[in-house]
Amino acid sequence: MSENLATQNPRVSETASAFAKLGWAFYGNWHYEESKRLLRLIQQGAPDGEIDREISEVWNGQQTALLKHVAGPLGRYGRGIDMEFQRRCQQRQTLINEAVDCHFDGRYAACITLVLAQIDGLTRELVGTSFFRSKPGEKDHDYTDDSTLAGVEGNLPVVRQAFSEPVPVVGRYGLVSRHGVMHGQDLSYANRVNSTKTLVLVGALVEHLAARAAKRAEKWRSQRDIRKSKLRGADMTGRLLDDRGFEELYMFRADFEGFAFNAIIFDQSLSRPVLELKAIELMDERRLPRRGFRLHYVESNRLMWSYRTQGGHYLGSAMSIKDINVRPVVQEQWTWDSANVPDESPWDAETGWSRCQNEPATPNWAFAGFYNG
Repeated sequence: MSENLATQNPRVSETASAFAKLGWAFYGNWHYEESKRLLRLIQQGAPDGEIDREISEVWNGQQTALLKHVAGPLGRYGRGIDMEFQRRCQQRQTLINEAVDCHFDGRYAACITLVLAQIDGLTRELVGTSFFRSKPGEKDHDYTDDSTLAGVEGNLPVVRQAFSEPVPVVGRYGLVSRHGVMHGQDLSYANRVNSTKTLVLVGALVEHLAARAAKRAEKWRSQRDIRKSKLRGADMTGRLLDDRGFEELYMFRADFEGFAFNAIIFDQSLSRPVLELKAIELMDERRLPRRGFRLHYVESNRLMWSYRTQGGHYLGSAMSIKDINVRPVVQEQWTWDSANVPDESPWDAETGWSRCQNEPATPNWAFAGFYNG
């Protein structure tokens, strides 16, 4: 229950409840001053149609940028925890972005159907059942929480009723009911107000479900790591089947050596204690066990490190900048990919090291990238 937010600001719950009755999902990106004005209109008895048009005008006028990027936070679900889940969410984000384009092109039917499908899939994935249920069971997720505006009492559970209203007879109702839309029962749902309501619902659900998404991502990564820990051998490219942490280590390398590069260029030195602290911070962000990391070599303009993966394989990297005064900066980079720990730096003995330019070339350093459509 959202008693904390409601107690701190009783108007939050009042505002959310007033908008929710019309199918508008309240959340953190609502315009503060306009929300107060719209609440006054409701309290003064303005017709529902007028309120709908006024709210729609705020989102499509003053809040256009926020509406266009309503799915942005969804693409960050799973970040640093489970990259496979993050990629799935990025795919959903891409589809919702396409729906946003449809909305601003005036193709409201396309926008609404695209978004309803992704809300259905996202909520099934994260809570086990669809958001669109006219009669939720006792054990169903109740869509309230103590930490977000979207999760206040009287908000999403009420909006859920509007979006889940049964439409048993074909007709022209102009509702936001998923049943009416997806089953062809409502022939006049496609308008700017309903399209805006559907996009705003995405924003509210993404805000509310973020904490749950992080917990689910932790669980899914743990389950996948357990499965991978039982695998032996390599695939046709030479990549180990037990590749736990490999992609996270790829991201670690980019962040860690980016930090080192800036230290060399701007501070003109590298500090082992500072680098070790940064490594711990980045490993924790990526859920990489700290014990695998070893910082072999640090000088003012170069470094070398390795990481023993959970499967016992060694991935490592080294970088060197010969002259920080030369522009553009010339950086040498190497990666290590072996069953054995590197015992010499590549500038002393290059055997076993692979030269690279930003992107590592060996199989276990391969990275599938992120989904961008």
